[in-house]
Amino acid sequence: MTSTADGATAPSEWLGALPYRLWRANQAVHRRVTDAIEDLGVTVTQMGITVHLDELGHMSASDLARLFHLTPQSVTTALGHLERLGWVRRLPHPVHKRVIWYEATPEGIEAAAEGRRRVAKVDADVRAALPGGDSAALDAALAVITATFGETLPVGTMWPVPGDVSR
Repeated sequence: MTSTADGATAPSEWLGALPYRLWRANQAVHRRVTDAIEDLGVTVTQMGITVHLDELGHMSASDLARLFHLTPQSVTTALGHLERLGWVRRLPHPVHKRVIWYEATPEGIEAAAEGRRRVAKVDADVRAALPGGDSAALDAALAVITATFGETLPVGTMWPVPGDVSR
C-alpha cells in the first residue's frame, strides 16, 4: 500500500494493476466454480473437457491440450479420470490410425449439462455482484482483452476426416 497526497492509502502499483486484479478475480470465480461442481468428482478442467467434447464433438488429447494450454500429460491424466467415471470414451480416428479421439458418452453429456447448470448459477451470481448489474460492458471488455492477446475460441479438431464438412 502507498499513501496518496491526501494521506489516504492506495494499493501499490502491483496490487492496483489490471493483470493482478484480473488474476484475483479469476481466482475468486474459480473457487466458486470448484465449489459448485465439487460433488461431481471432477476438477474444473475435467468438467471443461467434458463440456468441450459435448459441444465440439470428438477431439484428440493433443487437440484438448492445445485448447486448454495444458501439457499432454495433464490432459491424458484428466481423460483417464473421465474414462473411469464413464464420461468419455476412446474412438479410433477413421483415417489417421495412430490418433485416438475422445468423445463424451451419454453419461458425460448428462454430467456436462449438470455442470453447465451449476456454472450458470455462478455466472448469475457474478453478474449480480457487478455495480448496477451491468455485465454487457464487462463482457465487451473481456472480449477485447482476449482478442488482443491472441486467444481464440476452438472450432474443431486438427485431425479432420476428409470430406467431413461438419469440422
